[in-house]
Amino acid sequence: MLNAEEKNRARKILSLPGFMAGIAAIAVGCIFLLFALPSLGRPGELDYVFSQAAGGFLIILLGLVGIIASAQSWSSKRAKQALLLLGVLYALTIFAVLAYYREWNACIVILVVAAITGAALRRPEDAARNLLLFAGLFGFPLAQVAITLLPYGWKAWSVSGPLFLFSGLALSFSGNLRCLPLLCSEGSRRWGYLAYALGSMALIALAMGALVYLPGPAGPGDVSAAAKNEPGMNSTQDPVDLKDCGCGGRSADEMQNGRLRAKILSPGDVRTFPQGENVFFSATAANCGKGPLRYLWRSSLDGIIGRNESFQMKNLSLGWHNITLTITNASGSSDLAYVEIGIAKPWVCSKVNPRPKYYPLDTPCQDIWPNAPEKCQQMEVCHPDLDWIVDEAIAACNNSGGDKKRCRGLYIINFFGPDARYMRGYAVFKACCSGYPECTRMCNPSLAGTCSFRDGFNKNVANLSCRPEEWGVSAWRSDTNMSENSAVMGMFPTHATVNILQTGVCIDYAAALTTLLRKAGYNQSEVFSTSSTGYDLPLVGDHPGHAYNLVLLPGDTKYHIVDTTGNGDGINLGGVPGYFRFTGCFLGMPSQIRVMDWWVGYCSKISPQSYNDAGEAETPEKIRIYGCS
Repeated sequence: MLNAEEKNRARKILSLPGFMAGIAAIAVGCIFLLFALPSLGRPGELDYVFSQAAGGFLIILLGLVGIIASAQSWSSKRAKQALLLLGVLYALTIFAVLAYYREWNACIVILVVAAITGAALRRPEDAARNLLLFAGLFGFPLAQVAITLLPYGWKAWSVSGPLFLFSGLALSFSGNLRCLPLLCSEGSRRWGYLAYALGSMALIALAMGALVYLPGPAGPGDVSAAAKNEPGMNSTQDPVDLKDCGCGGRSADEMQNGRLRAKILSPGDVRTFPQGENVFFSATAANCGKGPLRYLWRSSLDGIIGRNESFQMKNLSLGWHNITLTITNASGSSDLAYVEIGIAKPWVCSKVNPRPKYYPLDTPCQDIWPNAPEKCQQMEVCHPDLDWIVDEAIAACNNSGGDKKRCRGLYIINFFGPDARYMRGYAVFKACCSGYPECTRMCNPSLAGTCSFRDGFNKNVANLSCRPEEWGVSAWRSDTNMSENSAVMGMFPTHATVNILQTGVCIDYAAALTTLLRKAGYNQSEVFSTSSTGYDLPLVGDHPGHAYNLVLLPGDTKYHIVDTTGNGDGINLGGVPGYFRFTGCFLGMPSQIRVMDWWVGYCSKISPQSYNDAGEAETPEKIRIYGCS
């Protein structure tokens, strides 16, 4: 049997991993606060239940609990009391701070930790074991909720967790350790201690390695985000049914009063036509009354343009026309329908065959890749193969009760951003090929000049080549043979980014969004691509810059900064985006990482120049940008 002195010595040794785990947890919490302190007071905005800064404070608190537990094996009462006092003062301080910032969920966690710690300390003989087991197990879900920059936040607890749990389990069975082989006899005990110490270290290392090994996806992965619909952006309403007179479900009074429903069949909403081309107008109506119908077509630019159910017209004025159709029946009931169409100068997009249905009136572009000027190749507002996205946006907003142009803009932003319909993930393989920091600084310098991290994307990505000396659109040479194209940084043609690769880096996302919003009716002063002049990643260093968009939505007086990169936050109405996503390295493996707004400096580091297919323009003053004034 062990005497009292031997038992105390054994408890000190067995609690040592717990003490080391507490130090490691405090270090993790402090490092994380360097990344996340600006999130304090923003619970639920960018996280799940409390801000990331609050999570950093809680991780430090849990580390202190582990150290207090380990100190229960010390003989010095003064040291134990000093540690307990430190823990109490820290808990009270962060409770007050978090309460001031209304981080109520974090305050509840502090109370839970304090209650469990207090209950455990009431039984001194079991306090160390119980607190170490609690800290080890509770730390995994706490780190997962707190460290939302990474998809596997709990892996940040992969050092502290096994050490806490090992120490707690060892203390639980400390009375039976003498019964283990090699410890029963005096002669073999010294070698037994050495063997079990080495075995324990190997077991702890194996547990840490197993926890750390699980990688994050290098490709798009699963991005789940709720749609950010505004009132008037509801795309779930049923389309107007014009069969059987459209009177199904109507009251007898409505039918007796001859209720109408008007619908414009042609032209489609946001269609663009070259000046001088015939525009076909056609309508239909669900008429619950009897007798003939009267049609009145009116243009916001040209006044009354027709009085028939269908007709053609070729002399409409240049510009955007808000077309209003009024249908009236014999009983005097009437209904309205609206579309917006554009009449462009004949040379706009004139070299594209077939001509697209949707294109901006104010673009200088006549052609697309590979024959157009560079800006018209990068932002292919004339490309007919991108019309399908505008078609979907129009269909989603057909029954919108609000501004349809605003609805289309938000639809396209959300489905390039958090809803991840048209592009997915971050094309880290482009960064690797060109030797950008995502690979050379955070992963392995040898990856520069390669196309590494192509898993998780489509087969077209897998067949790309890598010629680091090339740049941007000039590196795209074929829509069919991917080996002719180099996976380098710089904007690819938008049709290649969206329809063929279906992924990109920040400049690709920004160019794609600019292109699609321009095709969906936004003029050259309402949507830009722009960039930051550089941003800092804590503990990683400077990054050369980041591209995003400026969008002026109808009804707003200021521009929104929009960031869809890697299916990030997209748009934060009235403020700046909370984050974008890129694929970097965590513990040496590729993983999706959220780059937060306070690192990017959307406002403080914004470039003085912005651009779109019409060329460069001065970036709007900060007082004209939401979140920057």
